Amino acid sequence: MAWVLASSVTVSRFLEGTLIFTYVVIGFGFTLFFSGLIGWVGGTSESTCLVRLFLMAVVVTILAEVGGIIALSVIRIRFGDIVQSGWDELNQGTRNIVQSKLNCCGWEGPKDFAYNNEPIHESCYERVQVGNSGIWNRRSEEEAAPVKKMKQDGCGEKLHGWFVENKITWVTFLASIVALQIMCCGIAMYILSRVKKMNKLRKSRTISKRRLYDSGSEGSNDYRQRI
Repeated sequence: MAWVLASSVTVSRFLEGTLIFTYVVIGFGFTLFFSGLIGWVGGTSESTCLVRLFLMAVVVTILAEVGGIIALSVIRIRFGDIVQSGWDELNQGTRNIVQSKLNCCGWEGPKDFAYNNEPIHESCYERVQVGNSGIWNRRSEEEAAPVKKMKQDGCGEKLHGWFVENKITWVTFLASIVALQIMCCGIAMYILSRVKKMNKLRKSRTISKRRLYDSGSEGSNDYRQRI
């Protein structure tokens, strides 16, 4: 996301509060990074305060994810609207990759460039040649293409269709992140219980040593009095 902002014209809109998709991605990334760092330091140092802070951060993140899904359902925001919002906030380099892989140009097609002066990248063109019959035929990218034809299909429908076709992949990826967070909660609770037991054991040993020392000192005092 830092690369997207550094190479995108939307960086000027970062402080305007309009890049919702960008804010969500950056916030989620920072939350995962700092909570993981706190959990690692707390686990290695056996600090109950840091482990509890990590547990609270993970629980808050899970609740925020569930709340976000519920909010999208209540507001009735369609998945296509989310994809379009992400497209509007991406840099041109990422768009060029999508245009090359999905064989499309712009969000709705070439008309995205009709009323602006934005340069049209090479990914919006396909290499073709005119045969003897005058019909346009596609050529492979390895061959030299004396003629270029602009792609007429927009990336909006194709990108939405790609997400629908690969729903199992990215849904499984998101579910694995949630499962990992739940597992981290279990590990944090285990560490807390383990540290609590160790502290009790240390206290009991300290008390037993004090009792042994007190009993030894009392015996020596009795012996001296008898002498």
